[in-house]
Amino acid sequence: MNTWIRNVAIVGVLAVAALAVIHEPVRAAKTAELKIGFISALSGAGMGWGMGMLGGLELAAEDVNKAGGIPIGDTNYTIKVIAYDDKYTGPGAVQAAQRLISQDGVNIIVGPLGSVPMLAIADVTESNKVLVFSNSYTTKALSAKKPHTFRLTPTSMEFSLPFLQWIAKNHPQLKTTAIVGPNDESGKEVASHNEAAYQKVGIKVLAKEFYERGTQDFVPLLTKLLASKPDILDLDGSTPGDSGVILKQARQIGFQGQIIKTGGPGTLEIIRVAGAAADGFLYVSPWDPNEPKVKTLMERFEAKYKMPYNPLGVYFYEGSHMLFDAIKQAKTFSSDGLRQHIERQREYTGVLGRYVWGGEAEYGIRHQWIAPFYVGQVQKGKEMMLTKINP
Repeated sequence: MNTWIRNVAIVGVLAVAALAVIHEPVRAAKTAELKIGFISALSGAGMGWGMGMLGGLELAAEDVNKAGGIPIGDTNYTIKVIAYDDKYTGPGAVQAAQRLISQDGVNIIVGPLGSVPMLAIADVTESNKVLVFSNSYTTKALSAKKPHTFRLTPTSMEFSLPFLQWIAKNHPQLKTTAIVGPNDESGKEVASHNEAAYQKVGIKVLAKEFYERGTQDFVPLLTKLLASKPDILDLDGSTPGDSGVILKQARQIGFQGQIIKTGGPGTLEIIRVAGAAADGFLYVSPWDPNEPKVKTLMERFEAKYKMPYNPLGVYFYEGSHMLFDAIKQAKTFSSDGLRQHIERQREYTGVLGRYVWGGEAEYGIRHQWIAPFYVGQVQKGKEMMLTKINP
């Protein structure tokens, strides 16, 4: 075969091959759902916090799904949230966790809300190697014996001392305090953190009282508590609804001192319940509601759920984005692979700024998210941020 004929034959073979490639059908990436379990109080006293948490997770999932999902290998995953109401109870949380694991097949759970539900599900989730990104205040929630449990909510262990240092510096006339909180694991845990912080800043705890959840008439308890004549009344880990009632009734029986709250956000609900009695109230806030990015997030939540967005939800919006980014970077959502990836993560930058992982000294494991926060005050019925405290 001469050179010309051989070259023509080669060109023909290449052309056929090229046509074969051109006409080869393009294979679309496979799609699947990544199920994320959610447990919290979606009714009852803790509903505002629980819905804020759910909204944070679902809004972050919407962001990811609108952007095309999470690619892992040849599969593109969209996020599907499966949520259950535990009614702020331990048994309800256990039932929800068991159902999520055995029936829904999840290996990642966001929630639950509160120390009692968190402690209740730990045996179930740890024994099944299910990753948990929780809210709770108890120090018992995190330990080296619970390698699959993380906490997205900074607790009073993280913010009590810097908050009270700010109060001691800016209000040196406040020398004494009385603490009122719910009579359960959450309330007593917050109180223990606050007592230690008060001691460090030189403010004396004169008295403390714990009430049963569901109480509406706090006057007898407040009369006893305020007989010690404290400069500060600390509402501890009371729910926003309870806090509003306590604040209002404290003013009605004549308390004129400073009222503060070092646990659990929800100032809009407190203002709604307490009315004008809330003016001057000092509190810890996860966000500045007047910041444009936060206002946009609040508007999205309110349009979707037809209720105000509790500030606790921002930790779960930021934390869910951190989780989804970790899945994308680790290219896995297996329990051990994802856990190890997050444990190597030192910090995360979100809407509110810089978050860091800590807690090794306090809990024996670096699974505690430490977030920036604000000191706020109610002024003429509005939330005003006085300062921002960064980790």
